[in-house]
Amino acid sequence: MRKYLGLLLSVSCVLIAHGGVMEIEVPQEVTEGPKDVSPNSVETSPPKDSVSNSTLKLVHVLFRHGPRTPVSTYPNDPYINETYEPFGWGALTNGAKVELYKIGKQLRQRYKDFLPAYYQPDVIRAQSSESPRTLMSMQMVLAGLFPPENTPMEWNQLLNWQPIPIVMEPEATDVRIRMKAPCPRYDEAVLEVIDLPEVKKLHAENSDLLQELTSRTGLNITHAHDVTNVFITLLCEQTFGLQLPSWTKDYFPEKMLPLAEKSYVYDAYTTEMRKMKGGFFVELLLKQMHDRISGELQPANRKMFLSCGHDWTITNVLSALNVWQAQMPRFSALIAFELHQNSQTGEYFLEIFFQNDPNEEPQQLQIPGCEKQCPIDKLIELTKDIIPDAPYAELCKAKGTQGGAKISYH
Repeated sequence: MRKYLGLLLSVSCVLIAHGGVMEIEVPQEVTEGPKDVSPNSVETSPPKDSVSNSTLKLVHVLFRHGPRTPVSTYPNDPYINETYEPFGWGALTNGAKVELYKIGKQLRQRYKDFLPAYYQPDVIRAQSSESPRTLMSMQMVLAGLFPPENTPMEWNQLLNWQPIPIVMEPEATDVRIRMKAPCPRYDEAVLEVIDLPEVKKLHAENSDLLQELTSRTGLNITHAHDVTNVFITLLCEQTFGLQLPSWTKDYFPEKMLPLAEKSYVYDAYTTEMRKMKGGFFVELLLKQMHDRISGELQPANRKMFLSCGHDWTITNVLSALNVWQAQMPRFSALIAFELHQNSQTGEYFLEIFFQNDPNEEPQQLQIPGCEKQCPIDKLIELTKDIIPDAPYAELCKAKGTQGGAKISYH
């Protein structure tokens, strides 16, 4: 192996190999500061075959950015004045960079028989939300996916990296990945969910917990979304290496987890909400597959779409497909949408794989009402109610049910 710039050390990482895992060596820069990479690793099993090139026709991989420092905190936080140097607030940690690079290697192994051996511009389109941490996450995954060493793209024998373009849509218009474009009707819909009898019942059953967290944090903790805010802040501080306040031992993570998970369910609780959020991504996914099947995809030899977003991106898309289960979406969580063609019948079908932890194997998901290998015609029928039937601005017109109030979280 050629020498890398700087001091390097090899760390063992686990890669997906279509239902199995294998070990490779990944270079990691030696750094000072908080240890934000878990020392635990999973046992490896014998490598299995990668995805077969004979049936796979197109893949869209959607993943969440890697572990980060907090983006916000609570009034009583002892680290409220923390600077999180050298990264800053809401930024990727060094551990995140290693993890994301590993994910790129996983994707290379999984699709080694489908993708070309080296980067070619027409083969892949990479898109990130308008956020520094997602842009950086995409860079790290691409570095692992397309290393230029010993390929025609090699340009520096001391640096096994190459520039690969990343597309970014402004937050104000990005309704597929960032999902934060203004939407008054969606803000109303979230509050309407909070007022539903079953949701009010859950909050009433946890009233003691909500009051205790309010007292401990100095925040007004009244519903699941508030719990999620504090949960993620504590998780980020812990991952960064900070010692959490002693009071958190009675609440974090176990006692807070059930409510923190629920906020993602409530984000896309109704068909209308799924249409406004995940529906636009699903619409794009269906178009990409249609264009590949009909021969209209441009460029014609495109094989992969790669998108990087946020926790709610992952959960809203899977909720729109009715396959999201209440859980905390992990940093670096990944969905692979694979378009296959039956080599005997010629029928096209979709397979969906979800990986909530890069140290675990991806799990194949099954859309209710369909097989795990879901025929495209059936998929279109099952998703018709969440595909947008009007422009975003029209869907997002307020009905005046909440007087302009909204929930702010994440």
